[in-house]
Amino acid sequence: MLFFKSLIFWIIFLISILLLSPILIFLRIFSYSSALSIAKVWAFITIKSLKIFCNLEYKIIGKKNLNFSDKIVFSKHQSTWETIFFILLIPKPVFVVKKELMFIPLFGWCLYLLGNIGIDRNSGRKAIKKMMLNGNNLIKKGHTIIVFPEGTRVSYKSKTVIKKGGLLMTRSMNLGILPVTHDAGKYWPKHSFIKYPGTIKMIIGKPIPSHVVSSHDFKNQIEKWMDKAFLTDF
Repeated sequence: MLFFKSLIFWIIFLISILLLSPILIFLRIFSYSSALSIAKVWAFITIKSLKIFCNLEYKIIGKKNLNFSDKIVFSKHQSTWETIFFILLIPKPVFVVKKELMFIPLFGWCLYLLGNIGIDRNSGRKAIKKMMLNGNNLIKKGHTIIVFPEGTRVSYKSKTVIKKGGLLMTRSMNLGILPVTHDAGKYWPKHSFIKYPGTIKMIIGKPIPSHVVSSHDFKNQIEKWMDKAFLTDF
């Protein structure tokens, strides 16, 4: 049954991309907000389909901490789920993604047109400079930047190891961080066709001011927080 329920979900997922992407691309010619609204419709359909067909729901802990002003979201990256959910959760989201994703027909073109930051993860300092330059421009326009500081998706319960790129960008922009962790990889694992039933728990931590982010021991602190957040029963 898990296979057939997941199959139905994937059919809806792909059809929604095929139908809505051309609309988004067309509307982007005239308006960013109109194009973004189509992306949010797609995200809503995806999250709703997971609930209806795969019995996969979510629970958010720490909603009172939701304040995206002058902050960069630092999120655990275990699944595709969180990237979709952030489109719904955040008013004007922009992701730092590997540039290869932008070459995917329709889906990748939408990523590009919505202003997401595509970087070459092998270009080192050049990638970091691009993140800083684009990031400053986007923040000024009222966007919220979402960074997956581990650099790639990791398996559920794997130890958090943050790379320097997101930290350097945040420090250079003198911005605080809104930390987010979750267990989406438990239900939508990396490269998995099957979607498992249950409730994804997303934890939004207290905002961290820029002077703390710039401290030498911050990297270890945020890694430990992301790993220990799920030791508490909810």
